[in-house]
Amino acid sequence: MSTFNKHLMIFVENLAGPLDWYQESGNAQTTFKGRFLIYDRAGNLKDHVRGMIVQRDQHVAEVYLYDPPLYISKHRHGRCMQLLTPDSKWFKLHFEKPATNFGDAYMFVEAMLTEAFNLTH
Repeated sequence: MSTFNKHLMIFVENLAGPLDWYQESGNAQTTFKGRFLIYDRAGNLKDHVRGMIVQRDQHVAEVYLYDPPLYISKHRHGRCMQLLTPDSKWFKLHFEKPATNFGDAYMFVEAMLTEAFNLTH
């Protein structure tokens, strides 16, 4: 199988237009990789955070953020971030009620990051 066929590009529409998220399937899970976008109060794109959303079953979408900005710690959900390993920059976001799909997880995280940015800027 070629590399091109292994990675399926999907597009998610938001205010900024289509975003590039890649979907990989295998090992009884679907993994989406891309960027969560962060906006200011006026709706201007200000920053982004690399991330992954992993769907292991139809009921839980796990969210991982790579090296999230420090201002996320001031957000009410900042304490929900857990470093995966001591030498890593990957964090897992723990939900009280987990998102069940890619779209819900993506929208929640983008809103959380944007809110955290606007609390500190």
